[in-house]
Amino acid sequence: MADRVTNVDLAPNAAPAHFVDHAFERTWTVRRPVRPLWEWLNDPRTFTESQVWPFRVEFIDDPNLGVSGMQQGVLNIHHGPLLSVHGRVGDVRPPDDDGTGGYRDLQYGYGSYAISLRLVRPTRLQLWVDRKDDATSTLRVRLDSFVTPKFERWWERGLRLFWSRFPNWAERG
Repeated sequence: MADRVTNVDLAPNAAPAHFVDHAFERTWTVRRPVRPLWEWLNDPRTFTESQVWPFRVEFIDDPNLGVSGMQQGVLNIHHGPLLSVHGRVGDVRPPDDDGTGGYRDLQYGYGSYAISLRLVRPTRLQLWVDRKDDATSTLRVRLDSFVTPKFERWWERGLRLFWSRFPNWAERG
């Protein structure tokens, strides 16, 4: 049996052949202008300082490459009980002058898992932001994972619950 492999450049990921692709995607209207929303999403402190113990997020700057924070190539890990999701920041494109087209990509490496390596292997987290009007923005999130078919429904439910609070965090941030 051949292993399944994603087509990402920075942090290749794979899973046994019986895993299936799962894409969780949500779009919200956030009561916040696009520029402050973009800055909040791309500030590592947003994720490192707001974690509930025993979970933690780390970003590792690479002075040899001259990258830090949320720039392409920066290493990242989100870890805690039943979670080890490590990767590298991929493409980062700020919104255009008109407030549209903001995009950030985080690609997770082989061995990343949620719950168990036997159940869920996240592969990529993508964020898009666009200006809706002067006071509101559109925020879209997509998390791609390899999941065992028997756990797919539970993974979807858990993601719905977890991400349901994200737009509120963005508005408060």
